[in-house]
Amino acid sequence: MKSIKKDIVRAITIIPAIILFSIFIAIDIVLDDWVKDKFDESLTTKSNYLKTLVEVNKNGVEFDFSDEFMPEFSNPKKSQYFQLWVDEKPFERSRSLRAFPEEQLVKQALPINSSKMIDVELPDGRSGRAIMSYFHPQVPKRLRNTVAPFQHTAFFTVTVSDEDFSQALLVLDIVFWLLFFTLIIGIRYLVIAQIDKGLKPLILLNDEIAHLKIDKATSSLSKVPNEHIEIAPIRAELLRFIEFSQQTLREEQRLSADIAHELKTPIAEIISLSELHIQYPDDHRISDTYSQDMLSIAQRMKHIVNNLMMLNQSDEYLLKQQNEDVHLMEQINDILTTIQSTNIDALKRVEVTNLLAKTSLNLDVISFNIIISNLINNALFYSPAQSTVDLTITKQDDRKIYIIIQNKLTQPISAEQLQQLFKPLYQIDSARTETQHYGLGLAIVNKLCLLNNYSIEVSQPDQETIQFTLGLNKI
Repeated sequence: MKSIKKDIVRAITIIPAIILFSIFIAIDIVLDDWVKDKFDESLTTKSNYLKTLVEVNKNGVEFDFSDEFMPEFSNPKKSQYFQLWVDEKPFERSRSLRAFPEEQLVKQALPINSSKMIDVELPDGRSGRAIMSYFHPQVPKRLRNTVAPFQHTAFFTVTVSDEDFSQALLVLDIVFWLLFFTLIIGIRYLVIAQIDKGLKPLILLNDEIAHLKIDKATSSLSKVPNEHIEIAPIRAELLRFIEFSQQTLREEQRLSADIAHELKTPIAEIISLSELHIQYPDDHRISDTYSQDMLSIAQRMKHIVNNLMMLNQSDEYLLKQQNEDVHLMEQINDILTTIQSTNIDALKRVEVTNLLAKTSLNLDVISFNIIISNLINNALFYSPAQSTVDLTITKQDDRKIYIIIQNKLTQPISAEQLQQLFKPLYQIDSARTETQHYGLGLAIVNKLCLLNNYSIEVSQPDQETIQFTLGLNKI
């Protein structure tokens, strides 16, 4: 399983490590070269100073050197040596070479007035650097009139151990790499600490979700006042989902209770009639109507089950839409004619006002018929007898066609009841006594509208009137 924390730590550690490694390598190389140049420069300066001590006088070549001023050439432990040849013959050796009488310092052929620096092994076996110089000894200014110059040649070799220098570079390298690893470890620690701090709100949110009980209406996520910008949308969406889930659960619980309530009455009637018929088989008052009563109860139960099945099948995967072009007014007239077969006052009571003559639409006829039939039947049933139901076909600025159905109410409806009308099996209490209306028609209407991208709204222009507005597709 992938880890965001590990990926971030790895990325933020590796990238600075590569950058720091490159910087440290560059600094180490530059510093090593600089220190080496300084070492060679020091050796060259020392050699040049010793060369100035070689002079030519009337008696020949003289090397005016004193161990008191340069004691490093006296102590063999210092590992600094020099040797002078004059006219290709050994002339002078440093006191530090007395411990190695058989050893000769390096001497190579060089052009006159030139020098050369090489790595060598010192007489004591240690590694070091040597500078060789081949030159004409100088003649003092006071003797230049009496002593001819360039009579003699001198070869001077100075060697110095570089082990201390190498050890210093090694220590410097160790310090550099210790600093490098300390920085990497420090960066990694800080990154981990910051990531842990940043992930803490997510961990707390996860703990809240783990202890959340969706079946409890009071169970929800706490609202944090100073929420992180990145976490706030997640918490808001979770809160919305929780509220929606709790609402859905409440609706399912209510629907289950309503289904049980609707089926409980006919089942109780079946049981009561059956018990009476068994107890009094010869009572004609019971036996003569028993079959018809049982059929009536069964038809009521069938009607409830059919509506529930229709509500369940009003889904885009189960209900295959078959759109076709229809003339809107003709289709509504056909629906009214069908309703007239079960409600003989339908054509008299429903007044149609068509503000859009000869309007045709491409729609799913089955869905449209179910929607309009349910709305008209609902208006006829829940309005006073002989009252008028107004059906208006119109168009608004958004170029959508609207079918508006208005009817008077037999009893007032509260705003809360108005919001519940599209919920399955929702009925106003007095409607529970009806045997043909079960609170499923408007739920089917709402679901079919969602499926066909129609809009459906309910409102009350006044306390005695209810209005359903169906918005169809654009023309």
